[in-house]
Amino acid sequence: MTRVLIVDDHALFRQGLRSLLETMEGLEIVGEAGDGQGALDLAASLNPDVILMDIGMPDFDGLEATSLIKVRFPNIKVLVISMHADHLFIRQALIAGASGYIFKGAAFPELKAAIESVIQGAPYISPVLLVSVLEDYIKLTPQDDLKMKYNTLTKREKEIFELIAQGLGRQIIGARLFISPKTVDRHKSNLKEKLGLNNDLEMKSFAKQLNLIE
Repeated sequence: MTRVLIVDDHALFRQGLRSLLETMEGLEIVGEAGDGQGALDLAASLNPDVILMDIGMPDFDGLEATSLIKVRFPNIKVLVISMHADHLFIRQALIAGASGYIFKGAAFPELKAAIESVIQGAPYISPVLLVSVLEDYIKLTPQDDLKMKYNTLTKREKEIFELIAQGLGRQIIGARLFISPKTVDRHKSNLKEKLGLNNDLEMKSFAKQLNLIE
């Protein structure tokens, strides 16, 4: 039985989606959330197999929620369901760790196929979006790619990243942000994984390319 969590800030959409999914064999709807914090809390308490994630929500959005969930619970699959058809949203969702991206205007058979695909470990993007995604991907510059990776970071991660890039040590960063050095280390480890970096030198180079430091 595949355990599914629905995350969307519109109650009517959640209810409609639940009604459709309850007709699918092998699925169990374990909960619903209306914002990013709720998604994170329920991911921790319910441990679903798949989260159906909206993007535009209160507190923090679906992209940030996806990023946090994938860092803490890497085995949970996230399928983004959004009205945003822009390739930047799609790419940011994938960078954040989403296994798929489906357009809200899609028919139910496509949603079913998308869920089955991500459960099996295969990424899924709505066919209607693929052409524009591929065309725009070809046009991306290296700096565009860096910006999108940086934009998947949380506000706190951005603060810590910039302080590390400036050459500050864990003790000083912890004192400035009122967190422990161990917490700084944990954030630093997550930053390296999310940005694909190996050490402080690469973090500094990354920051320079985005003009975050001189």
